[in-house]
Amino acid sequence: MTAPTLEVLAPLRAAIIANAAITAKLGKYLGAPSVHTRRPVPVDAGYPMVTVGPIIARTDEDGINTFRPVVVIDINTYGEAAEHYRNVEAVADVIYAMFHRQRTAITVAGYSVTQITASGPSPAPADDDQHVGRRVTLTIRLFAN
Repeated sequence: MTAPTLEVLAPLRAAIIANAAITAKLGKYLGAPSVHTRRPVPVDAGYPMVTVGPIIARTDEDGINTFRPVVVIDINTYGEAAEHYRNVEAVADVIYAMFHRQRTAITVAGYSVTQITASGPSPAPADDDQHVGRRVTLTIRLFAN
């Protein structure tokens, strides 16, 4: 039995972009909300922004004839400290509420989402004192269909 390809970044990004409470507080990149799944983020991406991923850890809950991956992934929100700190905190709070114990928040092709737990928001690393960040860590449990 071969496991289907596991792609969680795109569904997470799509869910975030579909939430008007989040996108109203974000900057723009190429006319779209500033939500990114690749690093480095483009230098002309607007603040505040959300970065999804990369996957921090991927494990598997044992199954004899089943694939049950567990994915741990960070969703970070960044802004310029002087202007955006309230929006950064608000977006991180919405992301937490949107995903914590909400297994129907995303659809992953080839898998059923059995559980999503969120922790945070906690401080996210920033390269300097001009930017502020908040991190929500998701643990996503899946079952291959």
